[in-house]
Formats: sequence, C-alpha cells, structure tokens
Amino acid sequence: MRAHRARAARAGAHAMPEWLPRAIVVALLLVGLYQLLGWAFQRTLGLLLDVLVSFFLALAMEPAVDRLAARGMRRGPATALVFVVLLIVAAGFLTALGSVFVDQVTRIAQSFPGYVESVLHWVNSTFGTELETRRLRSDLVESDWVRRRLSESARNVWGISATLLGGLFQLLTTCLFTFYFAADGPRLRRALCSLLPPRRQEDVLRAWQIAVAKTGGYLYSRVLLALVSGVAHYVFLELLGVPYAPALAVWVGPSRSSCRWWGPTSPVRCRC
Repeated sequence: MRAHRARAARAGAHAMPEWLPRAIVVALLLVGLYQLLGWAFQRTLGLLLDVLVSFFLALAMEPAVDRLAARGMRRGPATALVFVVLLIVAAGFLTALGSVFVDQVTRIAQSFPGYVESVLHWVNSTFGTELETRRLRSDLVESDWVRRRLSESARNVWGISATLLGGLFQLLTTCLFTFYFAADGPRLRRALCSLLPPRRQEDVLRAWQIAVAKTGGYLYSRVLLALVSGVAHYVFLELLGVPYAPALAVWVGPSRSSCRWWGPTSPVRCRC
C-alpha cells in the first residue's frame, strides 16, 4: 500500500497541472486577438486620420453654419454654401500660384537652350574643348542611361496614376465626412451624449461648444489677418512695379499672417 501511494505521488508530481492547458489556450487567444486588432488598426488608420481631419474642419465651419441656421436657413444648404465658398477660395489660391509656376516653367524651358549654349561656350573657352550642342544632344538621347530612365518612368506611370486616384479618393472622403459633421453637428452631439450619464452630458456639451468657438475664432482671425496682409502686400508690390503682384500677395500675405508675436513686456519678435 505504501509503495502504491509513493508511485502515485511521484506520478502526480510529474503530471501537467490542470490550469496549464487553459492558460495556454487563453494566451493563444490573446495573441490572436492582438494580431487581429493590429491588422485592423493598420488597415483603418488612413480612414481614422481622414475622420479626425474632417472633425476639426467641421469644427471650424460650424460657427458660420450656426449663424446661417440662426437666420432661418436649413443646416444642409448652409453647410453647402460655406463649403462652396471655401472651395472657391482654395481654387483661387491654387490658380494664383499655378499661374506663376506655369509661367516660370515656360520661361525656363524657352531659355534652356541659351543656358546650355552659354555653359558650353564657357567650357570650351576655359578648358580648350570643342563641345557642340548637337553632338551632346544626340549622345544624350542615344545613351543607355536615358533609355533606362525612360522605360522606368513608363512603368511608373501606373503607380503615379494609382497614387493620384488614391489621393483624390481620400480628398473626397474627407469632404464627405466634413459635410456630415458640420450639417448634422447637433444630432451627432445628442447621439454621443445619449450614451453618457446625465451628469457628464453637460460637461461634454460645454467642452464641445468651447472647442467650436475656439477653433472657429482662431481660423477666422487668421483668415482676416491673411486678407489684410495680402491686400497690403499687393499694394506695396504694385507700387514697386513687381510682376505677378496678385499671385505673390496671395502667397506672401497668408504666410506672413501666421507669424507669432510675443508678449507686450518682452521685445516683439516674429517667428515665421
């Protein structure tokens, strides 16, 4: 009997504990859940960023939408009107900059042969060489390096097209969420507050209103400063006779309006 008990005790000492299989299963499930959540987060990270950007843009638009809604306009058309105004301003800004860019590129392309001729003349006169533009052009066109680069660029056209389409889709997604957040702001606040206890609802609404007021006030003040700065730069550039004064005023004015002025007691500095 004693020998049997001793053998049973030794067998029990080497046996697997009852909790170990459950612990292994739980650990495997946690690892799998972690991998699944990481994969889902990586897949939806771009969408989450778009939603976050749209939320802040909607906060900036909401004061103007609220003012139009207070005057009797429905929130949907009010949001569409504010959205169209912002798109027109952005399109005008890009058009003004694009005119300068296209003109400069055209001038460089037209003056490039003259630049090449002047460089070759300097090289020939300095080093005693006999380089010719026609021969360099033929050698450059027929070189293997140029052919390889052209073939690689042709293969990358599809990748560039996919990138442009992805950027366009992302822009449309951001615009869609921005319109929804701005148009259905009150309903969204009510839906979120309905999930919270009553004592927390007032705090959330107060924080939301403060965020809307601060964000909208900051952006609108910057827009006003950019407008004043742009007009002042335009008048100054016109008086100096600088070409492309409107485009330069559109570019320089808003950038200068983003300067930060420091303290009334300390020396005033502008950090651009």
